[in-house]
Amino acid sequence: MAIKLPLRFRLLHLMSTRNQANVHDLMKELKAEYGNEGQFSVKSFEKHLTSMRASGLIQEIDVDIDAQGKLLETFTITDFGRGRLKYLPASWK
Repeated sequence: MAIKLPLRFRLLHLMSTRNQANVHDLMKELKAEYGNEGQFSVKSFEKHLTSMRASGLIQEIDVDIDAQGKLLETFTITDFGRGRLKYLPASWK
């Protein structure tokens, strides 16, 4: 098995395998890997996604309201974000 990546890099890697994703999609996919960590929360994931958007790694492509009445943003990886994947360990390429 590949080494465990820091969560933000893993989010970027996962986004590179999808056309789009929202926080709930990403959490569902990563629960087995990161579910026991303190940072495994909607709030933490949203902070990572906001930071990744601000740095140009991902971009928002849709906004909706989820079942709880909260804002639900959907993102896609940017070309700049894809370019940063070259910094991942070889086992993740």
